[in-house]
Order: sequence, then structure tokens, then C-alpha cells
Amino acid sequence: MKHPRQPRKRGSRDAEGAKAAILASAVSEFTEKGLAGARMDVIARGAEVAKGLVFHHFSSKEGLWIAALEHVYALLRTGQDAAALDALGPVEGMRRLAHDTFRLFRAHPEIVALMNEENLHRARHLRAAANIPRLYNPLFATLERLLADGRAQGLFREDVDVTALYVAMSGLGYFYCANRWTLSAAFAGDLFRPERIGIYEEMLGEMVLAYLRRDRPFA
Repeated sequence: MKHPRQPRKRGSRDAEGAKAAILASAVSEFTEKGLAGARMDVIARGAEVAKGLVFHHFSSKEGLWIAALEHVYALLRTGQDAAALDALGPVEGMRRLAHDTFRLFRAHPEIVALMNEENLHRARHLRAAANIPRLYNPLFATLERLLADGRAQGLFREDVDVTALYVAMSGLGYFYCANRWTLSAAFAGDLFRPERIGIYEEMLGEMVLAYLRRDRPFA
């Protein structure tokens, strides 16, 4: 006879393990129901901890939401390998960043879901997440180096704003995934068919490079 699973006792896991479990459960609940619809008791059950422990670690639902935002932004940045981009050189590095960013949005719909929700709140909670802006310093430094190398090789134009470039590059991937269902239903068919994704990914990289190039196409 199969016995029902018993809830874990509070002392059965270390604090960091409990926090990680709570955060994973929270990301899942927030992705499905948004900030207003998410319930702390459901998050606690998903993490197999007492509800009081959730408040102990994160103080409030808004505190947990901010931690979830920090988690998904860190996840996005972890998938954008600055060292690998540097090693590829200016052209392939830029192409790789465009492709990788699009792939991350596809692979992690929770990133898109939480970003969509936080935009509804006009980034009120994100402004309280002090760690997020610092996540982008290494990436922007890498972009500056790639641009400098590209200009030195006579490949890239001189007047590129790094922030605008990244916003455009990120937006090309984000929009496709955030609007997958409406675009598919309205006119595009299933945008997540592998062949459709492949076509768009290649085009996305070429669009970025077409903007960057000085006066000749890249091989």
C-alpha cells in the first residue's frame, strides 16, 4: 500500500537549500498566476516547507517577488557568456549574443512571464532589486570591447550606443517569445515550429550585424 508523502520537517534541510526550494516554487507559481494571483501557501507546499519559513526568509510576498525577479535576470545573464563572446571576435561574438539571448527567452518562459508582469507594475519592484543593474556591467564591458575591435578592424560603424544596441538585440528575441501565442493565432501559424525558429534566429543575427557593419557585408 502506498503511503501519502509526509511533509518535510523544518530542520530536515539547511537554510540555503530551503531558500532555493522556496524560490523555485515561487518562480513556478508567479509564472503561472502573476504577482496578485500567486499564493504563499501554494508556494510553501511546492517547496515542502512551512508557510512561516517562507516569510522568515523573504519577509513578504513582494520580497519573494523581488527575489524571483533577481533570479530570472541572473538566469538570463548566466546564459550570455562574456568570455565566450570575447573569444569569438567582433562579428561572431555579436551574432552569438543575439542568438543566445533569443534561445534563453525560448528555453525559459518564466523570464518572459515575470518581465511581462513587472512591466505592468512599471518596474516598481525591480527598482528595489539592487543586484540586477550590476549583472549587466560585465556584458556591457564585453560589448564595448567587441565594438572597439570591430571598429579597429574597419568592420563596425563608429556611432553605436551600447545600451540601445542591447535593448534592440534583446527586444528582437523577447518580442517573438512574449507574443508567441497572439502572433501565431493572428497570422503566423505556430511560431515555435523548429523551422520557423531557425529562420528567425538566423535573421535576428543578420539584422544586428547589418546595423553594425560599416560598408560591406560579412561573410
